[in-house]
Amino acid sequence: MRRVLSLLVWGALLYSGYWFAGSQALQHGAQSAAVALAEDGVDLDYGSVTVAGYPARFDMALADVSASAAGWGWHAPSLRIEADSYRPLSVNLTFPQEQRVTFAGQSFQVRSDNWQADASVRPNAMLSFDRGQVRMGRTEVVSDQGWQLGLARLDASLALVGGQVASYDARLDAGQIDLPADLRERIDPAGRLGPQVAAVNGAARLTLARPLDRDLQGRLPDLDNIALDDLRLDWGPVSVQLTGDIAIDRAGMPTGQMTLRTRQWQAVVEVLTGAGIIDARIADTVTRLASYMADADGLLTVPVAFQDGVTLVGLVPVGPAPRLR
Repeated sequence: MRRVLSLLVWGALLYSGYWFAGSQALQHGAQSAAVALAEDGVDLDYGSVTVAGYPARFDMALADVSASAAGWGWHAPSLRIEADSYRPLSVNLTFPQEQRVTFAGQSFQVRSDNWQADASVRPNAMLSFDRGQVRMGRTEVVSDQGWQLGLARLDASLALVGGQVASYDARLDAGQIDLPADLRERIDPAGRLGPQVAAVNGAARLTLARPLDRDLQGRLPDLDNIALDDLRLDWGPVSVQLTGDIAIDRAGMPTGQMTLRTRQWQAVVEVLTGAGIIDARIADTVTRLASYMADADGLLTVPVAFQDGVTLVGLVPVGPAPRLR
């Protein structure tokens, strides 16, 4: 019995030593991380660091946190980073209700009721990204250039595909999205769709130019390929589903084919024509072609291809292909 008690005491002492060593490493690690990020072109600054949660967790709180690199910046009054002490490479981040982001010459105030993220990295030298998830409640983004965007919910995840180096499975579920007025006018100048996107949800496999790891140097890698498993958009009277596989070249031009399915194809043609995606001179031709291709229940299933900088619906070129970089 004494031997068992002795082992328990020594085990508790060793674990306590591990936890306190880990907490000290986290406190000093924040400064080490700032130095390492600076070498990669990212400036990280913060006011203070505290670590609590003994014995089961590492709960680190940072105050007055900011990060910036070429072209972007972020500031928050606080940031909580939590991890189980037995799984230190899998963390949960809790963001404050208000943050400030700068990007592409604009400044954004971000307000969110509940913004959390989970992320884990693999235990290798490059700390390769393994999986992550972002959850946001009611959120509002206000730009200093006079526009704003809002949404009721967002749940997005990304996970490294087993056996792959830079391919990731992505999922998205967002709802009640209030788009900026000028963007709505460009997409839908006649106002057929209404002011709010009811839902966007789907799954895709993304292949990046290089993996997500500690060697990012403050810049996300380019997207080389996107394979849409199923993307659904519900906006006003229109519901559209997309599947397909698209490769993206260095100039950002897509090549490949998607399949579009919708029962509201007339409204879709009108919106795409109003937005300039379909040339107005051939809109009637596209409408007639769609009517021939729709089945007896009114469901239109049509291939949309991108080739040599041109968008084709079926075999009909309808306008320039969108630039995706």
